[in-house]
Amino acid sequence: MAWWRGMIASQNTSRHGNTRTEAPALWQILVAFGIVYIGYGLNFLAVKIGVESLPAFLFASSHIICAGVLLMLWRWITAGGVLLSAEGFKRAAAGAFLLFVGGVGLVTQGEKLGVPSGVAAIIKASVPLWVAVLEGLRPGGERISRMMSLGLLLGGAGVALLVLPRLAPGGSTDSTGILLLVLSAFLFAAGSILVRHKPPSESPVQGAAWMMVIGGILLAFFGVGLGEAGQIHPEDFTIRTMTAFAFLLFVHSLAAFTAMNWLLRHLPASVVTTKFYVSPAVAMMAGYAVLSEKITPAAVASLCLILLGVGVVLWGAARNKSSPPLRPDDAEETET
Repeated sequence: MAWWRGMIASQNTSRHGNTRTEAPALWQILVAFGIVYIGYGLNFLAVKIGVESLPAFLFASSHIICAGVLLMLWRWITAGGVLLSAEGFKRAAAGAFLLFVGGVGLVTQGEKLGVPSGVAAIIKASVPLWVAVLEGLRPGGERISRMMSLGLLLGGAGVALLVLPRLAPGGSTDSTGILLLVLSAFLFAAGSILVRHKPPSESPVQGAAWMMVIGGILLAFFGVGLGEAGQIHPEDFTIRTMTAFAFLLFVHSLAAFTAMNWLLRHLPASVVTTKFYVSPAVAMMAGYAVLSEKITPAAVASLCLILLGVGVVLWGAARNKSSPPLRPDDAEETET
């Protein structure tokens, strides 16, 4: 296990200059990865269960606001100040709209419209591909190399293999939900880039807390505007639904968020981004086991192509010496 300790020690040294911090034990690393894989892998299942009886935007709003308030309280207890500057608040509002209204609200609505949780997870796995495209188009952004272009083609083929048959006439009853999920992946990627280059705060926790609160409020406005308030009845709050809510709040939004940030402090981002490969597979298997969602050959092939494309893009970005390696996980850790 010398290689493992050496990698952790090297990462700790690089983050803290010449000061070496105590390397975490292997079991701590494994537990953190388990929390991340479970938290990000099962959230699509939890969303699907939650919207069985509750409206999409208000359901998303409820657990996002609660998570933001708890994170803000934690920030206030541990560091004192929680207020943002005027510029920081503007950045938080912009990030909240893209990451939470676009990235989370549209996923929730897509699943409400009938998209299986496993399919939703596969489409969301394309976020790093959109990040690479948008970074390449951004003035002064990272140049897209030939290797990255190959990865984008592979990943794009995987998305097309899954999406296009469902959009064909008579292909599926969830075509609107599919389009919302594709748009969600695009908007989340745009939010990731925005937050990476113009973070609301130097503190990831403070910035994430404000974006969650603002994003949750925006989602509530959308829900009320769409008449969702009149769709809620006391009998809708079942044990099944509240369990899904509790999972999204405590496991996905808080525990997985904390574990992700902790891992990024101790391990290279290239190791932590294995979340992109494991989480969609976990989501697909969970949907099959709990909701009897079908795992079709096309879905498996699509997932393999997307993940292969993501891997090639990240590899190509790491080899691109003209700019820092692509790190789509910088804002992904704020996902709820």
